[in-house]
Amino acid sequence: MTDNVSREKSSVREKMLRVRNNLAPHHIQSMSQDIFNAFIKLDKVQRSSTIMAYLSFGSEVNADYIIEWAWNKNKRVVVPVCIPKTKRMIPSIIHSFRQVEQGYFGIRQPKKEFLRPVDKQAVDLIVVPAVAFDRLGYRIGYGGGYYDRFLAHMKKEAVKIGLAFHCQLVSRLPVDKHDIPVDLIVTEKGVIDARAGVG
Repeated sequence: MTDNVSREKSSVREKMLRVRNNLAPHHIQSMSQDIFNAFIKLDKVQRSSTIMAYLSFGSEVNADYIIEWAWNKNKRVVVPVCIPKTKRMIPSIIHSFRQVEQGYFGIRQPKKEFLRPVDKQAVDLIVVPAVAFDRLGYRIGYGGGYYDRFLAHMKKEAVKIGLAFHCQLVSRLPVDKHDIPVDLIVTEKGVIDARAGVG
């Protein structure tokens, strides 16, 4: 990543985190519910069998609704586990929120006794968080690069769906050659087909 791109990303990250962190908790929950309702109507979501969803924290879109829905639909749910030493992320199956605890950076992840890693090639749909998205599906995360490394080695047919509040969308983001765009973005105002650049 060039210094210019890195600086631009840091600037956008700081700005968008301020915007998102200023959202009132009740608005976060209400908009998260709207995003959930739009997400589960997607055909690719309905047809998926193994969903990888993040365990939200802070002012992120609450993905717990999606996880609970997937369990109720007898889908297999896996969540990301970050390995700081290697900067890798592995998917691990969970069957209940009682199986998770606060881990690295305060992010929830499976307790050690409930770690059940699966091959990332088994994931057919991944729910992707971000600090900001543009309409082409590119994202800015927290700067660790975990998702980009993970997405780069997923099977081609796996569907990548970003979740974000509408206020997290920008027209264009600075992009590095290692950045991997998502296919769709779901906000409280609708679904954006990033592959077509419309929505």
